[in-house]
Parts: sequence; C-alpha cells; structure tokens
Amino acid sequence: MRTSSIELPSADEIRAIISEESSRLAVHRDYLSTRPWLFMELSRVAAQAGIDEAVFEKYQAWDFDKVVGALHVFVSEYSAYLAQHVDNIKAEQLYEPLKTGNSPKQSDIIFVFGSAKNMRIAKAVELYHSGVASKIMATGAAPHWAASQGENNITEAQRMADYAITHGVPADDIIIEDQAISIPDNVKRSIDLWEAMQWHPQRITLVTSEFNVRRAEMNIYEFTPWPVEIFTASPEPSSMMKADTWIETESGRRLILNEYAKLVIESAIDHLLAAKGKI
Repeated sequence: MRTSSIELPSADEIRAIISEESSRLAVHRDYLSTRPWLFMELSRVAAQAGIDEAVFEKYQAWDFDKVVGALHVFVSEYSAYLAQHVDNIKAEQLYEPLKTGNSPKQSDIIFVFGSAKNMRIAKAVELYHSGVASKIMATGAAPHWAASQGENNITEAQRMADYAITHGVPADDIIIEDQAISIPDNVKRSIDLWEAMQWHPQRITLVTSEFNVRRAEMNIYEFTPWPVEIFTASPEPSSMMKADTWIETESGRRLILNEYAKLVIESAIDHLLAAKGKI
C-alpha cells in the first residue's frame, strides 16, 4: 500500500479503489484521443532519452496490468533521466500541458477538489466573494492511500466547508460530498449528488493544484452526462512546485510524471469498464 502521493498505485490497488468508488461510468471517452498534443513534449524528451513510451499510444489495446506496469517503469526511468539533465530540460514545457485551462468566468458552482491543506478552499472562497459563483462544492474524504490508514478525524470536504464558513461563506451556499477517495470519485460522487438534487450545473469552475488541472478537467468532461463549460483556477503553487522548479526534486518530478501517467490510467479504466465492465 502506498503511503504518499508521489507513488503510483499498483494495478491491484487501483482495482481496490474502483471497488470503493461510485459505479458511474464515463459518458465521453475521447479526451486524450482528441488532444494528442498533451504528450508531445513528454514524448520528445522520452525519445531523446531512449525511454520506451509505447504505452501512451497503445494503452487501449493492452491489458490493464501491462498498462500500469509500463507506466511504473516509464515514470521511474523518466524521473532518473530528468535528475541527470536538470539544466538541459525546459521544465516549463513539460509542466504547461498539465496546468492550462480556461480562466474562471461566471459559473453555477465552484468545485473544490479535496486537499489536506487550505490553499484550494482559500482560492474557492476568494472566487466566491468575487462573484464567480454563488455555490461552493467541497468534495473528498481523503485519498484512498490516506483514508485506508484511518488517521483522519474529519473528512477533507468537511474541513474545507468549515474553513469556508469561517471565512464568510454561508453554510447554505456550500454543498458537501465527503465520501470520494480519488479525483475521478470526487467527480462521480458529486454528479451522483447533483442528480439526486435534480440539479444540472452547466458552468463549473474547478479549483485544484496547477499541475492537476488537466486531469480534473478530463474527469468532469468524461463523467458529466449533460453539456458543461469548464473553467479552472488554482492557488499559487509552493516554491518547489512551480513551472520551473518542480524538476529539481524527486518528489516534484514524480508528482508531475504521475499526472501524465494517471491521465492514461484513468482513460484506460474508462475504456475497459465501458467495454468489459471490469479491469
């Protein structure tokens, strides 16, 4: 079992996560296929380093264990290569595809992905008070690896809601989803809740870490069964996770490379569940 977010989950852990998530299936599965440019810089550096990147093109044809295994090897080899060539890699060009989204506009809701810290909810509260939306969605129990350790006395969603209330957001303007254990589950369980409320927000501003923007957007796009416009916002990243500094530490390299890997893993899951009902 993992003990931190810089480790990729194993195929078996992913199966365990899926068994605990909402059973909602993706209704759109073309996010990556219609955005091949997402992996262009990643692939260019991989080719330069002699690192096998076939999984990024063949993941829909491979069995799930092979996909996850190949991504573990890819992340490990790529991180080692970056560590040896820090001064020769344009870190910003690898970071940019993960962070680019549409700037916040008038929305039906501000959707905050769970976090153990307050930066995301603070950004959401700022957006709320600036009039971006009249509702905040606070979602998340804790990541699966953390929730399984049973150390949380309060869910991430409830802690974020409490923060928002103490910073001037009325409790009636906050929707809490406190069961989700992953980014896809944040989205799936929130849509489950919205449908139970007979509410279909069509303009959604997502709040998450900069390097997580792309995957958050992908999941909202894939799972929302009605048309949505997606906007994104992020708090200021830490000094070691900025576009030009993440490459300097092992944890930074792993977090960025994991995001690319998880885009593929989550897309593979969506395709396999739609076709076979299992992974």
